[in-house]
Amino acid sequence: MKILAIALMGMFSLISGGTPPPATTEIAIIVNSENPVDKLSITEARNYWMRKGAQKIWPGLKLSVLPVDRKNACDEKTIFYTKLVGLAEADVESYFAAKQYQNAEKPPVKFSTDSDIINYVAENKAALGFVATQSVKGDVKVKVVLTVAQ
Repeated sequence: MKILAIALMGMFSLISGGTPPPATTEIAIIVNSENPVDKLSITEARNYWMRKGAQKIWPGLKLSVLPVDRKNACDEKTIFYTKLVGLAEADVESYFAAKQYQNAEKPPVKFSTDSDIINYVAENKAALGFVATQSVKGDVKVKVVLTVAQ
């Protein structure tokens, strides 16, 4: 009975001008359209982006993975770090600083907007980035290899 009452109150709130629940944010993990990889699991996406083990080089391209990140805090970055990477931003920064020191590997390039990320991935065959799913609008220069919802 309590559940029904709560549901009815929620419906009344929406009908009477209350705010609807927030929309779910979904991110798309994207690669260059010339990358032979068509699909990645969450684990594969994480390992390629972090360049772990054998997943430092794209199969078929023989190019080192170029991870792409966001400069600023945003929903997409929060989802990516939480659902895929599993680390806090400070830990990701430390991880890439250590890789740079140990192996001279450059940290991810960072951009402020989805369109900047899409343009970079479109111009770089080895790039791997993440953007809001709705930002990828039939772009033939990038392809979505994984989507992840909040």
